[in-house]
Amino acid sequence: MTMVPGPRVIKAGNRGPFTLDGTRSFLVGQKRIAVIDPGPDVAEHVRALSRALERAAEVRILLTHGHGDHAGGAGALAHALNASVFGPPSAGFLPLEDGEEIPTDEGDLVSLATPGHTTDHLAYFWPRTRALFAGDLVLGRVATTWLGEYPGCVADYLASLERVMDLTPDTLYPAHGPPVRTVRETLEEHLPQSDLPSARPRCRCAHATQPRSPIRYQRLSRRRNPASQRFPGHSSRQLGS
Repeated sequence: MTMVPGPRVIKAGNRGPFTLDGTRSFLVGQKRIAVIDPGPDVAEHVRALSRALERAAEVRILLTHGHGDHAGGAGALAHALNASVFGPPSAGFLPLEDGEEIPTDEGDLVSLATPGHTTDHLAYFWPRTRALFAGDLVLGRVATTWLGEYPGCVADYLASLERVMDLTPDTLYPAHGPPVRTVRETLEEHLPQSDLPSARPRCRCAHATQPRSPIRYQRLSRRRNPASQRFPGHSSRQLGS
């Protein structure tokens, strides 16, 4: 079996209290490449990504959500590379559903609905390396994150953490901060330790008193795929070229 290295990482340089050491844009693949979170609309960062991708035969740009520090540069990068941009519906590009497969020459990525930071936040699972590109689901250096200010954000966020725990990835790649290798321990730090009303994740949310409730994930019915046997909570389908 051929060993696959980790993703290539290009930092945007937008260091700050909410972005830590800056947004990390991830590249998976050598010729058939997926770019996860192209980062802010900063010309220097878009040029750095374009240079890294100049020999690619095919590029797909993937967004975890539509916030500017993740998606701001998507349009400029897509224009420079003649590439398509995919993400959650609210991001305003080609919409992805839960459980869609995005091909690269280093293995498929699978979109995973992980709401909480936003209503339709996506993460991307890389089965070949058992890694998850987590977007803003978790940060790489602190046991907290920022949640969306919508009713039910905490319930959504907790369910997303549990869904990722069920997936048992070996590594999390947050968009801010270093990779997380102690996955279960890190996710447990974000979960309440009891069912008491005061037991809440350490987050910022305008609706932190919303009751916990399950998320109903859409199951894609176009065709079954063996990947659906591996990922709790969803079926999958191949994203076409």
